[in-house]
Amino acid sequence: MDIFVAEIAKIASVFGVAWFSFWGAIPAGLALGVHPIAIIIITSASYLSAVLIVILPAKSVRDWIMQRFGKNFNLDDNKDSLFMRIWNKYGVIGFGLIAPMTTGAQLGAIIGTALDIPRKQLILWMLIGVILWAIILTGLAVAGVGLVISS
Repeated sequence: MDIFVAEIAKIASVFGVAWFSFWGAIPAGLALGVHPIAIIIITSASYLSAVLIVILPAKSVRDWIMQRFGKNFNLDDNKDSLFMRIWNKYGVIGFGLIAPMTTGAQLGAIIGTALDIPRKQLILWMLIGVILWAIILTGLAVAGVGLVISS
C-alpha cells in the first residue's frame, strides 16, 4: 500500500509541476524515478487540462472583453513583432506547436482565444504540440542522464 501511495504522489507531483511549468516537469519526473513514457503522458495530460480550463469558459470572457475594449485592441498595431510574423506565416498549426515551449498552457490558451482560433483547432494543435515536445524533451533528458551515468 505504501508503494502505491508513493507512486501516486510522484504522478501528482509531476502533474502539478507540469501544470505550471512544462519545462520543469520532465526533469522532476526523472528525478522522482517516473518512467519516461509515464512522464510524457502525465505532462501532456496536465498541459491539456490547463488548456481546457482556460479555453472552455474563454469564449464568453473574450466576447465581454472585445465588447468592452475591442476598439482599443488591434493586433495590426504589432504586425512587425516576431509573434505576428510567425502567426501570419504558420497560423494555428505553428502556434499550437510552439506554445508549449514558449507561452505555456494557460497563456497560450489565452492568446489563442484572443486570436479567435476555433476551440477545437486550438485544443487539437496545442495537444499535438505538447505531445511532440514532451517526447522530444523526455528523450533528450533520458539520453542526457544516460550519458552522465555511463561516464
